[in-house]
Amino acid sequence: MSRDIVFGEVVKPHGVKGALKVRSYAESPESYLRIKKITLLLGKSGDSDEASVGTVFTVLKASGMGGKVILKLQGLDSREEAEALVGSVITVKREDLPETDDDEYYWDDLIGMEVYNVSGEYLGIIKKILQTGSNDVYIVGGKGDEGEGEILVPGTHDAVREVDVSERRMIIEPDFGPVFNVKD
Repeated sequence: MSRDIVFGEVVKPHGVKGALKVRSYAESPESYLRIKKITLLLGKSGDSDEASVGTVFTVLKASGMGGKVILKLQGLDSREEAEALVGSVITVKREDLPETDDDEYYWDDLIGMEVYNVSGEYLGIIKKILQTGSNDVYIVGGKGDEGEGEILVPGTHDAVREVDVSERRMIIEPDFGPVFNVKD
């Protein structure tokens, strides 16, 4: 069975010809063009587990603008049609994504992954990923019921020693640089 991957959210219409401004979770606007088909789940929050029926669209154009992606989809031709899709979650089929190279991972593969240091100490799970200019930063939720805060782990070769997607496990080097322990 195919797994859907959240690829972004519709923020607002762009222009008067049905284009959408999107908060994208993809690496670049070109990712939408490589996939070609996306599904919009109307009004579904990205944090919801509720099932939602979506509408499949073909991507005609994708470009970057001010940290967002502008999408032109086949069949959307007016601002009113685009406004009706604000708040929709964009998903793609997992099998439609290209294979990754060694040391490349989809965020969907990393979020929820258990994190350990090289000594085998459990540190928590990856809750979120921040995209920065130079590298991603993994927000690792504190271990135990006490919720010992969060640590921020840079997604660099110095910090991350091993990623095992099939075992859902990451090993990090404790001496990769400053560890930021964020308390609630």
